[in-house]
Amino acid sequence: MKKIFGALASLSLAACGPQIETVSFKDGLPSQEMAKLDVPSKTSQRIDDGVATVRAQSYGELSGTWLVTGGTVLFVNGVTLWTLGSLNFVAGFEPTSDDGSTAVWGPHNNDWEGITWKLTAARTAPNAFKYTLEAKPRGSADSEYAAVITGSHTVAVDDDGKAIKGYGEGRFDIDYDKVARLPHQDSKRGRISFHYARPNPTAAVTVDVDLKEFVNDAAAPDTAAYRYSQVPGGEGSFEFATDSNIHWFDPTRVALERWSIKSRWTAKGEGRADVRATGGDLASPVTLNECWDTDFRSTFLDGSAPSQVKWGTESAGCAFIGASYSTR
Repeated sequence: MKKIFGALASLSLAACGPQIETVSFKDGLPSQEMAKLDVPSKTSQRIDDGVATVRAQSYGELSGTWLVTGGTVLFVNGVTLWTLGSLNFVAGFEPTSDDGSTAVWGPHNNDWEGITWKLTAARTAPNAFKYTLEAKPRGSADSEYAAVITGSHTVAVDDDGKAIKGYGEGRFDIDYDKVARLPHQDSKRGRISFHYARPNPTAAVTVDVDLKEFVNDAAAPDTAAYRYSQVPGGEGSFEFATDSNIHWFDPTRVALERWSIKSRWTAKGEGRADVRATGGDLASPVTLNECWDTDFRSTFLDGSAPSQVKWGTESAGCAFIGASYSTR
Protein backbone atom coordinates (compact mmCIF):
# COMPACT_ATOMS: atom_id res chain seq x y z
CA MET A 1 0.00 0.00 0.00
CA LYS A 2 2.86 2.39 0.87
CA LYS A 3 4.42 1.68 -2.51
CA ILE A 4 1.13 2.49 -4.25
CA PHE A 5 0.80 5.80 -2.42
CA GLY A 6 4.44 6.59 -3.17
CA ALA A 7 3.92 5.92 -6.85
CA LEU A 8 0.79 8.09 -6.91
CA ALA A 9 2.67 10.91 -5.21
CA SER A 10 5.45 10.69 -7.80
CA LEU A 11 2.92 10.81 -10.62
CA SER A 12 1.22 13.81 -9.03
CA LEU A 13 4.50 15.72 -8.78
CA ALA A 14 5.40 14.85 -12.39
CA ALA A 15 2.03 16.09 -13.59
CA CYS A 16 2.75 19.49 -12.06
CA GLY A 17 5.74 19.85 -14.37
CA PRO A 18 9.22 21.15 -13.57
CA GLN A 19 9.65 23.86 -10.98
CA ILE A 20 10.30 27.24 -12.61
CA GLU A 21 13.60 28.82 -11.74
CA THR A 22 13.41 32.02 -9.69
CA VAL A 23 14.81 34.81 -11.83
CA SER A 24 16.67 37.76 -10.34
CA PHE A 25 15.12 41.23 -10.59
CA LYS A 26 17.95 42.45 -12.82
CA ASP A 27 17.42 39.57 -15.28
CA GLY A 28 13.66 40.10 -15.07
CA LEU A 29 13.69 43.43 -16.91
CA PRO A 30 13.56 43.64 -20.73
CA SER A 31 16.70 44.49 -22.68
CA GLN A 32 16.83 46.91 -25.60
CA GLU A 33 17.02 43.97 -28.01
CA MET A 34 13.74 42.57 -26.72
CA ALA A 35 11.56 45.07 -28.63
CA LYS A 36 13.98 46.04 -31.40
CA LEU A 37 12.88 45.70 -35.03
CA ASP A 38 15.36 44.18 -37.47
CA VAL A 39 14.94 44.52 -41.23
CA PRO A 40 17.30 43.54 -44.05
CA SER A 41 19.78 46.21 -45.14
CA LYS A 42 23.04 46.69 -47.01
CA THR A 43 26.02 48.31 -45.29
CA SER A 44 26.34 50.60 -48.31
CA GLN A 45 22.71 51.70 -48.05
CA ARG A 46 21.52 54.36 -45.61
CA ILE A 47 17.83 54.38 -44.84
CA ASP A 48 16.90 57.93 -43.91
CA ASP A 49 13.37 58.74 -42.80
CA GLY A 50 13.92 62.22 -44.17
CA VAL A 51 13.39 60.70 -47.61
CA ALA A 52 10.75 58.24 -46.41
CA THR A 53 8.17 58.96 -49.06
CA VAL A 54 6.74 56.76 -51.77
CA ARG A 55 8.74 58.30 -54.52
CA ALA A 56 10.31 55.57 -56.67
CA GLN A 57 10.53 57.29 -60.07
CA SER A 58 11.64 54.57 -62.42
CA TYR A 59 12.39 50.91 -62.71
CA GLY A 60 15.64 50.00 -60.94
CA GLU A 61 15.70 52.96 -58.53
CA LEU A 62 15.81 52.48 -54.78
CA SER A 63 12.32 51.39 -53.74
CA GLY A 64 10.23 54.23 -52.31
CA THR A 65 8.03 51.91 -50.24
CA TRP A 66 11.14 50.24 -48.81
CA LEU A 67 12.37 53.67 -47.72
CA VAL A 68 9.03 54.25 -45.99
CA THR A 69 9.33 50.89 -44.23
CA GLY A 70 12.95 51.50 -43.20
CA GLY A 71 12.29 55.05 -42.03
CA THR A 72 9.35 53.95 -39.90
CA VAL A 73 11.41 51.14 -38.36
CA LEU A 74 14.05 53.73 -37.43
CA PHE A 75 11.37 55.77 -35.65
CA VAL A 76 10.08 52.77 -33.67
CA ASN A 77 13.62 51.66 -32.76
CA GLY A 78 14.44 55.18 -31.60
CA VAL A 79 11.54 55.10 -29.15
CA THR A 80 12.60 51.64 -27.96
CA LEU A 81 16.22 52.73 -27.49
CA TRP A 82 15.22 55.68 -25.30
CA THR A 83 12.69 53.71 -23.26
CA LEU A 84 14.59 50.52 -22.47
CA GLY A 85 17.88 52.43 -22.36
CA SER A 86 16.50 54.53 -19.51
CA LEU A 87 15.19 51.42 -17.79
CA ASN A 88 18.49 49.57 -18.02
CA PHE A 89 20.48 52.66 -16.99
CA VAL A 90 18.75 52.62 -13.61
CA ALA A 91 18.76 48.81 -13.30
CA GLY A 92 22.52 48.82 -13.93
CA PHE A 93 23.03 50.00 -10.34
CA GLU A 94 22.65 47.81 -7.28
CA PRO A 95 19.09 47.91 -5.88
CA THR A 96 18.57 50.29 -3.00
CA SER A 97 16.31 47.64 -1.46
CA ASP A 98 15.34 44.07 -2.36
CA ASP A 99 13.16 41.88 -0.12
CA GLY A 100 12.62 39.17 -2.72
CA SER A 101 9.15 40.36 -3.70
CA THR A 102 9.89 44.02 -4.47
CA ALA A 103 13.08 45.78 -5.51
CA VAL A 104 13.77 49.51 -5.73
CA TRP A 105 16.59 51.22 -7.59
CA GLY A 106 17.46 54.82 -6.93
CA PRO A 107 17.10 57.61 -6.84
CA HIS A 108 19.85 57.89 -9.45
CA ASN A 109 20.84 61.03 -11.31
CA ASN A 110 21.36 61.23 -15.04
CA ASP A 111 23.86 64.09 -15.10
CA TRP A 112 23.80 64.76 -18.85
CA GLU A 113 20.00 65.16 -18.91
CA GLY A 114 19.40 66.66 -15.48
CA ILE A 115 16.94 63.90 -14.56
CA THR A 116 16.56 61.83 -11.38
CA TRP A 117 15.23 58.30 -11.91
CA LYS A 118 13.65 55.74 -9.60
CA LEU A 119 12.67 52.20 -10.62
CA THR A 120 10.37 49.86 -8.70
CA ALA A 121 9.85 46.21 -9.72
CA ALA A 122 7.47 43.73 -8.11
CA ARG A 123 7.63 39.96 -8.58
CA THR A 124 4.35 38.38 -9.71
CA ALA A 125 5.76 34.88 -10.35
CA PRO A 126 9.22 33.26 -10.15
CA ASN A 127 9.92 34.49 -13.69
CA ALA A 128 7.45 37.39 -14.05
CA PHE A 129 7.59 41.04 -12.97
CA LYS A 130 5.77 44.37 -13.07
CA TYR A 131 7.75 47.60 -13.02
CA THR A 132 7.38 51.37 -12.91
CA LEU A 133 10.04 53.89 -13.89
CA GLU A 134 9.54 57.29 -12.29
CA ALA A 135 11.43 60.48 -13.11
CA LYS A 136 11.65 64.08 -12.01
CA PRO A 137 13.84 67.10 -12.77
CA ARG A 138 17.06 66.79 -10.79
CA GLY A 139 16.93 68.71 -7.52
CA SER A 140 13.12 68.98 -7.44
CA ALA A 141 10.89 67.71 -4.62
CA ASP A 142 9.90 64.05 -4.50
CA SER A 143 6.32 65.13 -5.18
CA GLU A 144 7.49 65.86 -8.74
CA TYR A 145 8.12 62.18 -9.49
CA ALA A 146 5.95 60.96 -12.38
CA ALA A 147 5.51 57.43 -13.73
CA VAL A 148 6.86 57.82 -17.27
CA ILE A 149 7.14 54.09 -18.08
CA THR A 150 5.06 51.21 -16.74
CA GLY A 151 5.33 47.62 -17.87
CA SER A 152 5.47 43.91 -17.24
CA HIS A 153 7.89 41.22 -18.37
CA THR A 154 7.90 37.42 -18.24
CA VAL A 155 11.22 35.64 -18.76
CA ALA A 156 11.01 32.60 -21.05
CA VAL A 157 11.84 29.20 -19.54
CA ASP A 158 12.87 25.92 -21.16
CA ASP A 159 11.29 22.49 -20.68
CA ASP A 160 13.22 22.07 -17.42
CA GLY A 161 11.94 25.35 -16.00
CA LYS A 162 15.30 27.09 -16.48
CA ALA A 163 15.30 30.72 -17.57
CA ILE A 164 16.30 31.48 -21.17
CA LYS A 165 18.24 34.70 -20.74
CA GLY A 166 17.39 37.40 -23.27
CA TYR A 167 14.02 35.89 -24.22
CA GLY A 168 10.47 36.34 -23.04
CA GLU A 169 7.44 38.53 -23.59
CA GLY A 170 5.88 41.60 -22.09
CA ARG A 171 4.58 45.09 -22.64
CA PHE A 172 5.35 48.64 -21.62
CA ASP A 173 3.62 52.00 -21.93
CA ILE A 174 5.27 55.41 -22.29
CA ASP A 175 3.41 58.49 -21.08
CA TYR A 176 4.90 61.33 -23.13
CA ASP A 177 2.75 63.93 -21.41
CA LYS A 178 4.86 63.18 -18.31
CA VAL A 179 8.14 62.76 -20.22
CA ALA A 180 7.69 66.25 -21.69
CA ARG A 181 7.92 67.74 -18.19
CA LEU A 182 11.51 66.52 -17.83
CA PRO A 183 14.57 68.60 -18.83
CA HIS A 184 15.92 68.45 -22.40
CA GLN A 185 13.00 66.43 -23.77
CA ASP A 186 11.27 67.18 -27.06
CA SER A 187 7.66 68.10 -27.71
CA LYS A 188 6.17 64.61 -27.94
CA ARG A 189 2.75 64.13 -26.32
CA GLY A 190 0.37 61.21 -25.88
CA ARG A 191 0.99 57.54 -25.16
CA ILE A 192 2.82 54.71 -26.91
CA SER A 193 2.16 51.06 -26.01
CA PHE A 194 4.53 48.20 -26.89
CA HIS A 195 3.83 44.47 -26.77
CA TYR A 196 6.74 42.20 -27.66
CA ALA A 197 7.46 38.47 -27.71
CA ARG A 198 10.74 36.63 -28.28
CA PRO A 199 9.89 33.12 -27.01
CA ASN A 200 13.18 31.40 -27.86
CA PRO A 201 16.08 31.63 -30.35
CA THR A 202 14.16 29.93 -33.18
CA ALA A 203 10.59 31.21 -32.74
CA ALA A 204 9.16 34.17 -34.63
CA VAL A 205 9.66 37.56 -33.01
CA THR A 206 6.61 39.83 -32.79
CA VAL A 207 6.41 43.48 -31.78
CA ASP A 208 3.15 45.44 -31.75
CA VAL A 209 3.18 49.22 -31.21
CA ASP A 210 0.18 51.52 -30.79
CA LEU A 211 0.30 55.32 -30.72
CA LYS A 212 -2.61 56.97 -28.93
CA GLU A 213 -3.25 60.68 -29.38
CA PHE A 214 0.45 61.03 -30.12
CA VAL A 215 1.87 64.41 -31.10
CA ASN A 216 5.41 64.86 -32.37
CA ASP A 217 6.32 67.77 -34.64
CA ALA A 218 2.83 68.08 -36.13
CA ALA A 219 0.08 69.97 -34.34
CA ALA A 220 -2.64 67.33 -34.76
CA PRO A 221 -2.75 64.18 -32.58
CA ASP A 222 -1.86 60.98 -34.38
CA THR A 223 -3.25 57.50 -33.81
CA ALA A 224 -1.27 54.73 -35.47
CA ALA A 225 -0.64 50.99 -35.29
CA TYR A 226 2.54 49.07 -36.13
CA ARG A 227 2.83 45.29 -36.40
CA TYR A 228 6.13 43.47 -36.88
CA SER A 229 6.97 39.78 -37.27
CA GLN A 230 10.28 38.14 -38.15
CA VAL A 231 11.39 34.53 -38.26
CA PRO A 232 15.09 34.47 -37.22
CA GLY A 233 17.06 34.23 -40.45
CA GLY A 234 13.87 33.97 -42.50
CA GLU A 235 10.87 35.88 -43.78
CA GLY A 236 9.53 38.97 -42.06
CA SER A 237 6.73 41.49 -42.31
CA PHE A 238 5.97 44.97 -41.06
CA GLU A 239 2.72 46.86 -41.35
CA PHE A 240 1.52 50.18 -40.08
CA ALA A 241 -1.56 52.33 -40.46
CA THR A 242 -2.44 55.89 -39.59
CA ASP A 243 -5.03 58.55 -40.31
CA SER A 244 -3.65 61.27 -42.57
CA ASN A 245 -4.88 63.75 -45.17
CA ILE A 246 -3.43 62.56 -48.47
CA HIS A 247 -4.93 65.66 -50.14
CA TRP A 248 -2.83 68.06 -48.05
CA PHE A 249 -2.26 70.16 -51.17
CA ASP A 250 -6.02 70.80 -51.68
CA PRO A 251 -7.67 73.14 -49.11
CA THR A 252 -11.11 71.93 -50.17
CA ARG A 253 -10.42 68.33 -49.14
CA VAL A 254 -9.40 68.23 -45.49
CA ALA A 255 -10.88 64.92 -44.29
CA LEU A 256 -8.49 62.26 -42.98
CA GLU A 257 -7.99 59.06 -44.93
CA ARG A 258 -6.88 55.75 -43.43
CA TRP A 259 -3.45 55.14 -44.91
CA SER A 260 -1.74 51.76 -44.47
CA ILE A 261 1.24 49.82 -45.80
CA LYS A 262 2.24 46.20 -45.37
CA SER A 263 5.79 45.17 -46.32
CA ARG A 264 7.05 41.60 -46.60
CA TRP A 265 10.58 40.36 -47.28
CA THR A 266 12.53 37.13 -47.65
CA ALA A 267 15.69 36.16 -45.79
CA LYS A 268 17.69 37.59 -48.71
CA GLY A 269 15.96 40.98 -48.48
CA GLU A 270 13.84 40.99 -51.62
CA GLY A 271 10.27 41.91 -50.88
CA ARG A 272 7.00 43.62 -51.58
CA ALA A 273 4.87 46.43 -50.14
CA ASP A 274 1.14 46.93 -50.62
CA VAL A 275 -0.26 50.38 -49.83
CA ARG A 276 -3.92 51.33 -49.47
CA ALA A 277 -5.81 54.52 -48.61
CA THR A 278 -9.52 54.47 -47.73
CA GLY A 279 -12.24 56.76 -46.40
CA GLY A 280 -11.97 60.51 -45.98
CA ASP A 281 -12.46 62.35 -49.25
CA LEU A 282 -11.87 59.22 -51.33
CA ALA A 283 -14.83 57.88 -53.29
CA SER A 284 -13.15 54.45 -53.46
CA PRO A 285 -9.92 52.91 -52.11
CA VAL A 286 -6.63 53.84 -53.75
CA THR A 287 -3.88 51.21 -53.87
CA LEU A 288 -0.21 51.05 -54.79
CA ASN A 289 1.93 47.91 -55.09
CA GLU A 290 5.71 47.72 -55.37
CA CYS A 291 8.33 44.95 -55.33
CA TRP A 292 12.11 45.21 -54.89
CA ASP A 293 15.12 42.96 -55.37
CA THR A 294 17.92 41.99 -52.95
CA ASP A 295 19.50 45.44 -53.46
CA PHE A 296 16.14 47.12 -52.65
CA ARG A 297 15.78 48.36 -56.24
CA SER A 298 12.25 48.64 -57.58
CA THR A 299 11.33 45.79 -59.94
CA PHE A 300 7.55 46.18 -60.13
CA LEU A 301 5.15 49.06 -59.58
CA ASP A 302 1.39 49.10 -59.99
CA GLY A 303 -1.57 50.98 -58.58
CA SER A 304 -5.23 51.88 -58.95
CA ALA A 305 -4.91 55.64 -59.43
CA PRO A 306 -5.54 56.68 -63.08
CA SER A 307 -2.28 58.66 -63.16
CA GLN A 308 -0.22 55.89 -61.55
CA VAL A 309 3.08 55.17 -63.33
CA LYS A 310 3.62 51.43 -63.76
CA TRP A 311 6.52 49.16 -64.66
CA GLY A 312 7.70 45.55 -64.52
CA THR A 313 5.65 42.36 -64.29
CA GLU A 314 4.52 40.79 -61.05
CA SER A 315 5.40 37.24 -62.05
CA ALA A 316 9.00 38.14 -62.89
CA GLY A 317 9.70 40.98 -60.45
CA CYS A 318 8.08 39.94 -57.17
CA ALA A 319 9.16 37.52 -54.47
CA PHE A 320 5.53 37.51 -53.27
CA ILE A 321 2.71 37.12 -55.76
CA GLY A 322 -0.57 38.76 -54.88
CA ALA A 323 -1.31 41.81 -52.76
CA SER A 324 -1.68 41.56 -48.97
CA TYR A 325 -3.02 44.74 -47.41
CA SER A 326 -2.90 45.73 -43.77
CA THR A 327 -6.11 45.07 -41.85
CA ARG A 328 -5.37 47.87 -39.36
